[in-house]
Amino acid sequence: MTENTPGFVQKIIDSINHPFYVIDVKTYRIVFANKACGFGELDENATCHVKTHKSSMPCAEEHICPLTEVKKTRRAVKTEHIHYSRDGEPKNMEVHGDPVFDENGNLVMMIEYAFDVTERRKAEEGLTAKLYALEKHNKIMLGREKRVLELKKEIDGLLVELGRQPKYGA
Repeated sequence: MTENTPGFVQKIIDSINHPFYVIDVKTYRIVFANKACGFGELDENATCHVKTHKSSMPCAEEHICPLTEVKKTRRAVKTEHIHYSRDGEPKNMEVHGDPVFDENGNLVMMIEYAFDVTERRKAEEGLTAKLYALEKHNKIMLGREKRVLELKKEIDGLLVELGRQPKYGA
């Protein structure tokens, strides 16, 4: 197989294990995608928002739209989205958008590729929950320790009132 062989670029792109696709900046239509996307055949209705968000409208408030950002900044962007698999399963995806310019410097396409970070997010959430529990436990323990010190001080005060030696040196 050589670079002149029909399907050469598709074969190379299909070798990438992460979703990789090219979007027309005017129509939001996906014009090229690898197999990892799981999009199947692409038609004129194959927009990025339909295929990844099951939405008839481009990303808005909930997610930063990489295409909108690339149009605005003309630079590569990175964000995180919830995308949906073909079976409707939500996935945390780190989404990258890179601009493609024509020979006149006009933005014509955007390359978008994504990495599934679902397991990493779940691990982070688990660690955050553990950290919260440990901080709460630590606060309780420090409160108890403080109370013990106060009680020792109080006992020493009472011992002094009784004319005895303080027991704890508080």
